[in-house]
Amino acid sequence: MKNKIKSLIFDSKKGKIKLNERASIFFFCLMISTFFWFLSSLSKSYTTNLTIPLEYTSYNKSFILTEDPVQNITIQVSGNGFELLGEQMRLNRNSIRVDLSKAGQLSTYRSGIATSILENEIYNSLDKDLRLERILLDSIHFKTDRRVERMLSVIPKLDLSFESSFNLIGEVLIKPKLIKVSGAKERMDTLKYLITQEIKREDISDSLKIIYDFSKDETLNGLTIEPSKIEILIPVEKFTEKVFDVPISTDGSDVSIRTFPNKVKAVFLVPLSNYEQLTESVIEAKVKINGNLRDKKTLQVKLIGTPSFARLLRIEPEKVEFIIKQ
Repeated sequence: MKNKIKSLIFDSKKGKIKLNERASIFFFCLMISTFFWFLSSLSKSYTTNLTIPLEYTSYNKSFILTEDPVQNITIQVSGNGFELLGEQMRLNRNSIRVDLSKAGQLSTYRSGIATSILENEIYNSLDKDLRLERILLDSIHFKTDRRVERMLSVIPKLDLSFESSFNLIGEVLIKPKLIKVSGAKERMDTLKYLITQEIKREDISDSLKIIYDFSKDETLNGLTIEPSKIEILIPVEKFTEKVFDVPISTDGSDVSIRTFPNKVKAVFLVPLSNYEQLTESVIEAKVKINGNLRDKKTLQVKLIGTPSFARLLRIEPEKVEFIIKQ
């Protein structure tokens, strides 16, 4: 039996196997009939579902999303098979834009928008010969929180290193000092200021202006920041050492003492632009006398009057011996 079937289909000559003439005609007719059946089927009308991607635009001033909303909706369309097949095979279907500013508050933590307002845009995105029957989802719901707005200061997280003899002079300046931040009330209640991501600069030898863009800071997702960019001004200048021998005086007692030594060496780091402004006349070295001096062998020296632009590196010595004058 198997051999008869093979002989009807295959024709072997010279060791080769191929379809015989009758089988070739049969399969050709089968293919033609299948093709015409397929064309006939595609010419008929059908109803099917399509998935449409969504893109959310704008924002609502009264609320903020606390979780991602649905990314697609399903629609029901009708048309002939050719049109539906073409629509189904589209690889780059345009997203339908959902304007969040048109959403309404449903409850304290829920808002929604009717999908009926999307009908025109959906219809325009479809093949012109297709008919939009309905949108299977009546409305899109969002989990939300009340949006609040505050003016917050910015604290830059800096990791700076300087070339030899260079250093920071004065305070780092932020422009603007305050920025407008809005977001979900629950999150905004935890914010007293904004901290930037780490900003690292090495081998600094001159003042810097850094533009920081909050829109690229992933740790602040969900917040609206205006302006999104700030300027961070880092004043840098060359420094040099300045040394004084400062006489020691007493503080806080009528007891007369004599210190050994009677002067200390004070070493300061001073920016070149302020070098002449730092003079010995503004600096005082004092020892504080309190309690029973007979129980003490040394006194701590404290330097007073160092200007804000200078930095005290060291005092030599930091403690001095003394004797009480009779």
